Amino acid sequence: MSSIFIVNALLARAWTLPEFGRFSAVWILGNTLAPVFLLGVPTALLYIFPRRSPGDPRRILVWQSTVVLSASACLLVALLWFAGGSISRWLSSPASTDLVIPFLPYVFSVVAAGHVEAALVASGRATWQAGLSLVGAVGLVAIAVLAYGLDWGIRETLWSLSAIGAGRCGVGWLALALSMGSPGTLSMSGVGTLLGYASRIGLNDAVGSLSRAVDRMVVLTFLGTADLALYHVGAIEVPVSLMLAAVVTVLVPEVSRLTAAGQLDAVAELFRGAVGRLALLILPLFFFLYVHAETVIELYLPAEYSRTTEVFRIFLLALPLRCAVYNPILVGTGRATWALYGSLGDLCVNVALSLFFVQALLPAHAQWALLGPAVATVLATWGQVAVLVTLLARSLGQSWRVVLPWARLGRVSVVSLLAAATSLSVTLGWQGSPALRLVIAAILFWVVVTALLWRWDRSDWDELIGLGRVLLRREGVS
Repeated sequence: MSSIFIVNALLARAWTLPEFGRFSAVWILGNTLAPVFLLGVPTALLYIFPRRSPGDPRRILVWQSTVVLSASACLLVALLWFAGGSISRWLSSPASTDLVIPFLPYVFSVVAAGHVEAALVASGRATWQAGLSLVGAVGLVAIAVLAYGLDWGIRETLWSLSAIGAGRCGVGWLALALSMGSPGTLSMSGVGTLLGYASRIGLNDAVGSLSRAVDRMVVLTFLGTADLALYHVGAIEVPVSLMLAAVVTVLVPEVSRLTAAGQLDAVAELFRGAVGRLALLILPLFFFLYVHAETVIELYLPAEYSRTTEVFRIFLLALPLRCAVYNPILVGTGRATWALYGSLGDLCVNVALSLFFVQALLPAHAQWALLGPAVATVLATWGQVAVLVTLLARSLGQSWRVVLPWARLGRVSVVSLLAAATSLSVTLGWQGSPALRLVIAAILFWVVVTALLWRWDRSDWDELIGLGRVLLRREGVS
């Protein structure tokens, strides 16, 4: 995730707004369709692999996945190849057809080797998986550095990214061969079981991927590539996956055990505790980034991207929702389909509101049309989470008043707001380096947060320290 931030920062400095917008459109298109054509196979592999006997059954399962995803990747490449003319008109650039072709090897590699990391983890080669991910991330950053330093155009950059992707795909397949061995005579018998289980996961992944891209597609269609460049780099999903993983890893098996025992009150308590622990990290991060958004964007992007701050701030309004880890509870209580229904609802509402806001704002308030899809995305996300948490609370026999830790949410919000106001008042009007300004603001912010948490409620402080230790252990392991 962090490698993409670095890539965007470099390429935004290398090209004009329309050029970076065209690159972003091709990147978004390929990476939106890839999860659709992965068919849910990587996640299904993690589930089915341990249930197969060691040896040939597991080996055959992995190579069956390779065949299925390679065929799916070929289908995606063919689709993009034949749609090149339509994509060109969509991007409003005669040269845009030539931008799709250089990206096809990269798209193929993402899908064809999409199961490699899951297979390595399932077979006990987590170190190999981490190394493969690191090599891929370093490769992406290296290409962006070369594009910036050598003044590459979009086509040269896309061909280079494709070369990195193809190389990573080849190394991934080689790692599978070394860890699993040759399948001998490959039989496709039983592949229906894999695809049958994967189809449910794949549908959810596809809907989620489309939901994340629909606002960008509306911006591109109605406002053009220059506005897409501004929007794309501002529509940032703050990387909090590490802290989420630290909670989710423990949550899913425990929820399953308690649900099987009929202890729904204990499940509700577990959910309430998880939300409270995440709030100790996510809410302070939200308030800090929101107050200092201008400095963050000034440091991250060149001056012509100043309007990106507005998009960034709107998307930050969805960050507090990451505290509500409802998916592990839905999976553990056997209600995983609720997440799919929630994603479908999110997609439909997002499409409708994005189109409505853009078309309503363009005639009289064109300067605000860029923000319409961002507002639509955040509103749809809030609606999705509100509905799912309400349904979850009812299924556990609880109410909103009980299922969420309102006291802690209130305390942490007040503390974070006071800390943000303090850090802003000190750094406001600072004319020096934005990096130094942000560092000073961060130090002041966390000093105030820790001091107030220590004085107000010692349990909050103890929980924060405990969660920090868990995250550091996970960081050390990875």
